[in-house]
Amino acid sequence: MSSLKNFRLFKIFLCIVLICSSFTGCMHQTNLKNLIVIEGIGIDNTEDGVQLTVQSLNPGKSTGVDKPEGNMTINTVEKGATIVEAISNLNKAMSKELFFGHNKIIVFSREICENDLNNKLDYFLRSSDARADVAVCMADGEAKKVMENTEDGAHVPVENMVYLIGNGQKMGTSIYVNTNDLLNLYADKTTDMYLPVLKERADQDNVKLNGIAIFSNNKLSYVLDQEETLGFMFMTGKIKNCYLEIQDEDLGSVGIEVIPESVNKKAEIVDGAIVFNVDVKGHLMISEVEKGMANVLKEKHLNTVCSKAEERISYLCSRAFSACQKYASDSIRVGEYLAKDSPESYELLSDDWDYYFKTVTLSVDSDINLKKISDNTQVE
Repeated sequence: MSSLKNFRLFKIFLCIVLICSSFTGCMHQTNLKNLIVIEGIGIDNTEDGVQLTVQSLNPGKSTGVDKPEGNMTINTVEKGATIVEAISNLNKAMSKELFFGHNKIIVFSREICENDLNNKLDYFLRSSDARADVAVCMADGEAKKVMENTEDGAHVPVENMVYLIGNGQKMGTSIYVNTNDLLNLYADKTTDMYLPVLKERADQDNVKLNGIAIFSNNKLSYVLDQEETLGFMFMTGKIKNCYLEIQDEDLGSVGIEVIPESVNKKAEIVDGAIVFNVDVKGHLMISEVEKGMANVLKEKHLNTVCSKAEERISYLCSRAFSACQKYASDSIRVGEYLAKDSPESYELLSDDWDYYFKTVTLSVDSDINLKKISDNTQVE
């Protein structure tokens, strides 16, 4: 009985300890009112260091109003010899402590990506302020100019930019990369980094997507154009749907929406050469036919549309792959697939992958079927 009583006392004591410890977690928390809530960070180089453009919530507009209107943020610019010093200077200049827990995006200038992304990136990958889900992109010019866009009076402009990149990925016009993705790309032996590109519009107060930046040995190598970006995105398998336009002698210009269902990739050695196989399967919907009023669509027309869609996808993938090879950037992750599909070959080739990547042959197999025709199109 004594041992049972002692066991019960122990359980009661343990419960008391757990309850008390649960209350201590809030003792060191800082009230949100005493913090500067960071929403986005832009990084530019200066002659003697770095310049940060920090977008934060404006307490005067973000509190005490049922339905705040317009921009709820302010931009603050500070310099320092390093990012750490610039952040320290920001802390000194502001009356409240900086809080990075809500940070949504990091924008690097093109100059930094061309010359010294390694050094600037390291802070955001290792700092205690870093978060794994923060979007990362490159400005096609100065990061400060991108950060200064109000996105036509959006409540939080950088939040709009993040949505823009995410929607771009779904439609194949951009790619979404967060700090965790970037760390994985950075750490892989053969894979090169890539980032979405934002550019401020000269005649509007917002930004636009401007391709995908691909890197070689951690430095910007090239920015993919619109067609190359779409081909790159087909190969990543991240497109949800995209719009393509094809030409036909009988039908004229045909607008189609392509919905990829699966993208399978494999790297293999064939007759001593590396072959990267990309297998795209999906369906399409015909949305617009230039000569649709004059032509009743026959089965041969439908087959032609599907065939030309497959050719178009293969062409786009080939353009993107050729650009990656030309600019020595394995951002397509061929080496990673070779490691998975043929580990023995990877062990032999990976130490000199920059050379072997240029010898890789791309093989694209597209299988696109018709799913739907718009209600205004006649079918025979």
